[in-house]
Amino acid sequence: MPKLKLTHTVQLPSAKALAVAISPDGKLCAAGDRDGYIHIIDMKSGEIIKKLGRHIEFVYTLAFSPDNGHLFSAGKDKSIREWDIETGTFIKDHAGIFVNAGARSMNSQVLKQGTRSHSMTILDIALDKNNVMATASQDKHLKYWKNFEPFRTYDWHTAAVTCVRFQPETGILFSASRDKTIRSWNEVNGAVINKYNGHYGEIIGLDFVDETMFVSADNKGQVIVWNSNSESPAQFLHEADSPIFCSAVLKKKKILFLGLENGSIEAVKISTDKDAEHSKALLSVHEHESEVRSISVHEAGGVASGDNSGRVNLWKYSDRG
Repeated sequence: MPKLKLTHTVQLPSAKALAVAISPDGKLCAAGDRDGYIHIIDMKSGEIIKKLGRHIEFVYTLAFSPDNGHLFSAGKDKSIREWDIETGTFIKDHAGIFVNAGARSMNSQVLKQGTRSHSMTILDIALDKNNVMATASQDKHLKYWKNFEPFRTYDWHTAAVTCVRFQPETGILFSASRDKTIRSWNEVNGAVINKYNGHYGEIIGLDFVDETMFVSADNKGQVIVWNSNSESPAQFLHEADSPIFCSAVLKKKKILFLGLENGSIEAVKISTDKDAEHSKALLSVHEHESEVRSISVHEAGGVASGDNSGRVNLWKYSDRG
C-alpha cells in the first residue's frame, strides 16, 4: 500500500506559502511567502536555514537551476530574481526592474518600469539547459528567454498563463492557461505547434511524465493525460472531490500529486488506458488546515506542500506502507 508520511511541519512567519520547490539533490526546500521572503528549509531536519529577500509582496513561483547552485523567484512585483543558495546572496534581477540589491527593507527598494518582463504578476518559471528560461503571467503572455535575455513573447492565450514547461529531449515550450487550453510553441517563428482542448475548468497544473506524455489538472478537479503528438486527450484520468490548486509529477513512478482546496493531498497513478474508469486516488491525506496552494516532488520520494496559512509540510512517499 503506497504511503505519504509526514516528516516535518514548518510554519512560515507570514501566511500564504504559494510557492515551494525541492532542490535537484532533494536536500533543500525553498518556500516563498506573502511578504516576499524566501525560506530555505533543510528537508532532513525541517529547519529553516536561510532567509532570502525580499520581493515586494507575494512570491508565486520558485525554480532551482539544474546544478543546485542557484534559485530563481518571481511573483507580484514582476521581477525575476536569481539567488546563490550557498551564500544566500542576491545575484541579479533578469527583468531589469529591481535596481537596489542592497536594500534591507521594502521601502528602500527601488523598482523601475521595464519592458523586459511582464506587466502583471508572474505565475510560473521553467528552466531548461543552456540558460534557457520561460515565464508565465497574469498578463496572458509567456516569455521565452535565451541566456536570460528576452527572446520572444507569445501572446495567443486569452487568459492568464498559469504554467510553462519544456518538453524533455526536444526542449519545445508548452504552456497552460486559465483559457482552458494548452499550447506548444515554435521557437523560430513564434507560431503555435499544437493546441490541446479538453478541459472545462481553468488549467492550473501541467507536467511532463516523459518526452511523449504529459498530464494537466484544472480548478474543476479534472485531470487529463495527453500524448504530445495528439491534440485530443489520451485519457480523462481522475476527478478530484475538491478543486485542484496545484500538481506535481513523480516521473519515474508515474504518479501525480494533487493539492486540493479542502486541504488534502491526493496521489494518482498516471495511465493512458482508455478502457479504465476514472482512476481512484492511490492515497489521500489531510494534514493541511487550509487550501494547498503549492506542491513539489523529488524523484527520491521527497514531497513538499504549502498552504494558505503559511504552513509547509515535508513528506516522504513510499510504495509500501
